[in-house]
Amino acid sequence: MEFEFSSFQNVLAPQNQNNGVVARFYDKYVQTEKFAQNGLPVFEKKLYVEIKVKDQYDVFDQPATEEHIKRFEAQYQNYLKSLKQEKKGTPLSMFAFLNAEQITCCHFRNIFTVESLAQLDETTARALNLENERDLALDFLRISKNNKALFELKKKQKEYLAEIENLKQEIESLKNK
Repeated sequence: MEFEFSSFQNVLAPQNQNNGVVARFYDKYVQTEKFAQNGLPVFEKKLYVEIKVKDQYDVFDQPATEEHIKRFEAQYQNYLKSLKQEKKGTPLSMFAFLNAEQITCCHFRNIFTVESLAQLDETTARALNLENERDLALDFLRISKNNKALFELKKKQKEYLAEIENLKQEIESLKNK
């Protein structure tokens, strides 16, 4: 998918004070020099920043520093909001019905979870141009409400199958006596 800088910058226009430069903060798991007891490498979560400059194809992706946080404070605050929302719901990145462009659009509108997208009223969704995304989120949540009941039924089924197997073994042992 080709990235169009102008649409990305338009979304950020109110927040962007670095003309022609945009940033996105995110968490990245980086391999450390440590190893777990099982011999596998240990990974550590680090804050990273992705910086894009207008009319350039290069993307500067690096560990975030205090200087980055100060320079791109609005984007950093956006990142912090995303952390708070994702603790309370399903991250949009886990929502298979949205593409990367739609997810990025939602993120820059401070919407980071399926639940927060579904909670938008029709007027707000229309104003943010997220009507289709909102409808998908509503449908997803409506359908997924039944998942808990399905998981409980599946758990009961496993218990019943285990009980049947135990009874079969008991019957077999009684036959042998």
